[in-house]
This record gives sequence, structure tokens and C-alpha cells, in this order.
Amino acid sequence: MSRDESADGRQRVPWALRKGVSTAVTLGALVAAAAVVLTVWLTRGSDTVSSYPVGLQGVVPAPDAQVPRQTSVGARVEPGWEPTLVVDGVPIPRAQLDAGTTQLGEFFFAPGEGKAIEQLRSGRVCATVRATPVTALEAPDLVYEWCFTTF
Repeated sequence: MSRDESADGRQRVPWALRKGVSTAVTLGALVAAAAVVLTVWLTRGSDTVSSYPVGLQGVVPAPDAQVPRQTSVGARVEPGWEPTLVVDGVPIPRAQLDAGTTQLGEFFFAPGEGKAIEQLRSGRVCATVRATPVTALEAPDLVYEWCFTTF
């Protein structure tokens, strides 16, 4: 009797090749992967509380960040808001808020030659974004000020 034969002379099939075993293992792995993805999706960002006013998704650089003097400054706003930006007391012309993707609500100013600010000064710099609603006209303007440090 060979190793691949049973006591009654029939050919023995390894358990992994038996009908249905590989299907069950594959389905089990897919269900486990789906459970992991669903858990991550459901818990993603659940404990975070935004400190930004309604309409403002974020600012760059982050409040209290330390950044190089040539860094971009600006805000991400929700659709339907029209922002203006003041950096270190200098109003930034709308045409110079071109360092982000405005179609995605990114309005960033990149300092440079011939711009309102050629280079941010070293030290603590504050910026203010003021946005007015263009679609929900009953909503109040949003105003957000933050500061960061440049080196």
C-alpha cells in the first residue's frame, strides 16, 4: 500500500484539494477582508472634532506649525464659499490665490517675486481667512485667524 492510498485501496486526496475546501477558505478570507475594510471605514475620523467654522475645511500651514519662510499660506473651503486672505496684515489679491486647486476649494498664496509678499518674515506670522457664502446667502460670513512660525 502506497502513501497515497487508503486501507481500502482507494486514492487519498489531500484535504486542501478536496471539493469545497478551497472555496470555503477563499470565501472566509474575503469576508475577513471585507470586515476589516468596513471597520476602518466606519471608525475613520469618528473621534475628531473640527475646530474650524462651518464652511472651512482646513488651513495651510496648520495652526502653530513651524514652516520655511517660502511656504504657501491659505485655506480649503467647502463649495459655495468665496475666500479672501490676509497674511501678516497684508491683503492678498484674489489673482494671487493660485497655489491650490480652486475647483477643489483650495485657495493658497505662494510668496514670490512680484507678489504681495515676496517672502514671509521669520518668526510668528498670523493669517486670516474671511469667506462669504455665494450659494447659501443666509449663512453668515466665516472668519478664521491662525498663527504659525516661520524659519
